[in-house]
Amino acid sequence: MTQACEIVLVRHALPSPDGTLDPGLGDEGHSQAEALVRHLEGVPVDAVYSSHLKRAVQTATPLAAARGLEVRIDEGLREWVSNATHYVGTERLADPARTRAFVEGRFEDEFLPPHNAEELRESMIATVGRIGLAHPGQRIVAVSHGGASNTFLAHVVDSPRRFFFNPGYASISRVQVWPDGEGARFVLVSINEPVVADARHTDLMPGG
Repeated sequence: MTQACEIVLVRHALPSPDGTLDPGLGDEGHSQAEALVRHLEGVPVDAVYSSHLKRAVQTATPLAAARGLEVRIDEGLREWVSNATHYVGTERLADPARTRAFVEGRFEDEFLPPHNAEELRESMIATVGRIGLAHPGQRIVAVSHGGASNTFLAHVVDSPRRFFFNPGYASISRVQVWPDGEGARFVLVSINEPVVADARHTDLMPGG
């Protein structure tokens, strides 16, 4: 009998911007990565994947270590590519128009920078499908990024928007991957589950 793979798609924990495009986690981010380990305690995990970017790898590493697994690097889980010169998290937005668009949930008005939207969409669909089909009947944790996760999940729910929700740091979304002919079919289980109390919020967002 055909079995689905469950992909637990994780957004990386909070990084500490260092003026580069590839910062690692700060103290809070490391705490969030440990919270992810506790959140999934008792849940079977058969493999841990991550994009090649530091903030994703460092989020995945504590969970992999706790389960005696290696972190499998897959660049298909990477974030969008834009003309940005350094990483800026949503909690550090300086542009008033981008900040207001983000706070009001108008992510595609002025918040999203120009980026490789179609390439990202196709890559994430192919990557999550490939990982899922390689692990039938298993549960896989895949650490990715906010924009990449949005783009993929927009496809799953057939949303016309590429960025339709505000993913919390270290939050998880769950998708079943079923074989479908020569490809994969995705079934949504959940979106944006927090692993810590304030995971869905930044300094720009009201609590609650």
